[in-house]
Amino acid sequence: MGEGVVGGDPEARSGDLLAAIVESSDDAIFGKTLDGTILTWNPAAERMYGYTAAEAVGRSVAMLVPADRAHELEEILERVRRGSRVVHYETLRRRKDGTEVDVSVTVSPIRDTEGRIVGASSIARDVGDRKRREEEYRHLFAQHPSPMWVYEPETLRFVEVNEAAVAAYGWSREEFLARTIADIRPPEDRPALLSGVQGRTEARTSGVGRHVHKDGSLHDVVVHSTEVGFEGRPARLVLAQDITEQRRLEKQLLQAQKIEAIGALAAGVAHDFNNVLMVVRACAALLAKQLDDEEQRRDVAQIDEAAQRGAQLTHQLLAFSKQQVLQPELSDVNVVVQQTLDLLDRVIGEDVEIVLDLVAELPLIVIDRGQLGQAIINLAVNARDAMPTGGKLALSTSTVELDEGYAFSHPHVEPGLYVCLQVSDTGTGMDEDTQEHVFDPFFTTKDAGTGLGLSSVHGIVRQSSGHIWLYSEPGIGTTFKLYFPVAEQPVPSRRRRVRAGGSVDGDETILFVEDEETVRVIVAETLRSFGYAVVEAGSGAEALRLVGEGITPDLLLTDVVMPGMNGRDLAERLLEGRPDLAVLYTSGYPSAAITRTDEERAGYVQKPYDPSELAAAVRRVLDD
Repeated sequence: MGEGVVGGDPEARSGDLLAAIVESSDDAIFGKTLDGTILTWNPAAERMYGYTAAEAVGRSVAMLVPADRAHELEEILERVRRGSRVVHYETLRRRKDGTEVDVSVTVSPIRDTEGRIVGASSIARDVGDRKRREEEYRHLFAQHPSPMWVYEPETLRFVEVNEAAVAAYGWSREEFLARTIADIRPPEDRPALLSGVQGRTEARTSGVGRHVHKDGSLHDVVVHSTEVGFEGRPARLVLAQDITEQRRLEKQLLQAQKIEAIGALAAGVAHDFNNVLMVVRACAALLAKQLDDEEQRRDVAQIDEAAQRGAQLTHQLLAFSKQQVLQPELSDVNVVVQQTLDLLDRVIGEDVEIVLDLVAELPLIVIDRGQLGQAIINLAVNARDAMPTGGKLALSTSTVELDEGYAFSHPHVEPGLYVCLQVSDTGTGMDEDTQEHVFDPFFTTKDAGTGLGLSSVHGIVRQSSGHIWLYSEPGIGTTFKLYFPVAEQPVPSRRRRVRAGGSVDGDETILFVEDEETVRVIVAETLRSFGYAVVEAGSGAEALRLVGEGITPDLLLTDVVMPGMNGRDLAERLLEGRPDLAVLYTSGYPSAAITRTDEERAGYVQKPYDPSELAAAVRRVLDD
């Protein structure tokens, strides 16, 4: 837009309209001769530069140009004299009070009716606010904690990059600017990137991808891209957030949830299977008492032995699902390792060398020693199978402090002091896929085996409030680290009185509560064979009714998990009126209720049991 046409004679009406536009404009507009003398000066120019029209008209435009930019004035006027326009030229201009203002200047030649260039019009816009905003944006860009960069959509080349990107990715700013955004993608991802960029029409996009750092490491990232202008040309601004650690934690959490779900299923299977085995073992025991033929007795013994092997499988399932009934006590891990050595020598064979590195004066932990020994054996067997041609099995102990950072990145871990038992081998190692499933029940890479060894180790450690960590590399070996919290207070040991003569017979009255009828019938018959009077109930409600009708049992023998009222609740109801009542729990599916039981008042016998085990447990509780 021009104003103050020098030497022109436009129609009056058009001239009035043009003058009104110039007067009302928010941009500084003035006319000048080709040597720079100001001829017209609008109100916006007065506001921007501080000179009134009377002060400005007749003076050289040089009064507005800072001394260090004097060369600009002649260059601009020369271009106008040649008939060119100077469009949106950003520079500094000086106000009357000496302060400077950021402006965007457009200077156009003014022609007379014959087309001769007779002057120039200048339009200046204050861009100080925009400049300040741009500077703020540049500062935010430079200081943003997440990697950010700007690239050209046409060439995909980086044109700007912030310090966070330099620090995270490892390349210097110069190295970044010599690359394209395809260079930070793994080769297999580049075709999809190029097709996505070429067909992009959205102003803003988001997505998840993978970026390669200078050291070759691969990282998962969430990328947000925005269309921007950069130094007068189209560009895209990118913010990249590394979610590699988040993905790892999510994967750990999903694995933990999967194990918990499988554990619940495994415990349910163990419960039902134990009831079946319970009947098999009880019937086999009763049948054996009635047989005189030695060959038939051997056949019955084989039935019982098979049932016992099935029971071992259910015990491993319960260990995995953290539903084993443990007998925790203050223990020295070094002592348990030493006690397990003789058995380890027989289990792993002569081709494997056992190396010990046990720290002296190790703090005590609270754990079931038998279960810890079983966990060591399971790990040793797994290591032996990974070293078919021999190798080294190293067992070491230490005391470690697991801090808040470690606890944050490992689900179910509480910060604190732990005893660490490390079991390492020099075997074939495991790939990532195998490591993901190694604690799953029934998962095995062996031709033979149940796939329950490592899953039961996981359950034993977790049920003991511990934490298990695995590291393995194919061709190098595997390391398991078992962390157990250091004991804070002594655990009282169990004391049991022994019945004189060691007899398991008795004549007391037992209230037996079991919802599985087949189990209830056979167990009641077994107890009667030892001389006890047995009153049967199929539920907690029925048991309460029988007691209300006048029976006075000496012992409550009850399954723990039953529909309606469970065994624990039943015992508490009966103990309110009979504080002297002995209680014996039994289940193939132990629950938290058992572990909370006062062990001096109640006992526990694990299904499936044989008659002698049951009789001994009954006798022990009654004698206590």
